[in-house]
Amino acid sequence: MNEEFRKRFPPIPGFDCLKMKRDIQANIHEEIKDMSSEERAAYFNRAGARLRQHGRIEARDAEPSLVEEESAPYSSARRRRSDR
Repeated sequence: MNEEFRKRFPPIPGFDCLKMKRDIQANIHEEIKDMSSEERAAYFNRAGARLRQHGRIEARDAEPSLVEEESAPYSSARRRRSDR
């Protein structure tokens, strides 16, 4: 990061960005773990609508589409690493 950025956005003592990210991901996981694909899509569509409403992301012209889940290639690699 450059010096100008650090002046505009100084670090916050004691703030752990990665811990916050992990905590948020864990909370989301707990909320959606028992949902169907359609329910998860609706959950994230509602979250996106709230972000668009508050101007945090731009509205898209197209309707959101449901993406079918596939097994991620990294999942098996992660399992193999943990088996070592």
